[in-house]
Amino acid sequence: MKSNWKQLLALGCGLVVTNSAVADGSVFVTGHDPVWHSSFGGNAVGAKSLAETAIDFARNGSALPFLFVESKTVAVPGGNAHEAPFLTASLKYAAGDVVHMDAADLNVLPDFRVALGSYSAIVIASDHGGMLSGDELSFLNGHAVDVLDYLNSGGGLAAFAESNATGMIGATPRFGFLPFLVVSSDFQAAETANTVTAFGASLGLTDTDVNGNFSHNYFSSNGGMTPVDLFNGDPAFPLSLAFRGRFSTTGVPDTGASCALLGLALVLLATVKVRCRD
Repeated sequence: MKSNWKQLLALGCGLVVTNSAVADGSVFVTGHDPVWHSSFGGNAVGAKSLAETAIDFARNGSALPFLFVESKTVAVPGGNAHEAPFLTASLKYAAGDVVHMDAADLNVLPDFRVALGSYSAIVIASDHGGMLSGDELSFLNGHAVDVLDYLNSGGGLAAFAESNATGMIGATPRFGFLPFLVVSSDFQAAETANTVTAFGASLGLTDTDVNGNFSHNYFSSNGGMTPVDLFNGDPAFPLSLAFRGRFSTTGVPDTGASCALLGLALVLLATVKVRCRD
């Protein structure tokens, strides 16, 4: 009986550990628009580092391509450009790493959630200087349940600045595809005294990477995610957030599934103990 007790306990704990590993999603959101600044602006080197850190964090080592969401057809405002070409021309990614879709492409998918299974991450262009339009953002916001399920199946997401600085997204809720996440505040600010947090430094970023260009939103609520860098070093103004783990509609971390499995393990343990006493 003692042997059975040990086997059951190991099984219960193993389920907890396995579930947590399989279900960890990865999210990086930022008020910077580093993909655009990898080709334009005062600090292309820092922008490349930030953009690649965000995308690689979201992909979490997966070799699958990532889905890049950006308009293909909306008229380009002054100061904006299509960011999709910069992913291969300015950043390190090969053509096979990227699948580019706009709202028209997304809307004809038979099942968006099923389609996401083919990608390591969703990567969302900025609306300035990139070309995220209200159509793409509305589609993603309308599929927040699919995005959440994808993340809790081990998927990833990186999203760049959303501020309507050039009228691309109007009043469409910012980052609404992450219902647990944030309150995002639009602003346009030169980057001169931003600082990387200890967590940001652990991702390989430096203060140099988050200065020298422009930022377009900060996060006045973070949903439990961890600040990566701060506007002028002020903890009240995080410019980027990241988190790896489980996500819920109200915040992170969501440990519900793991706790349920742990509870099952404890019930099994208690049952075996009673039987042992009998």
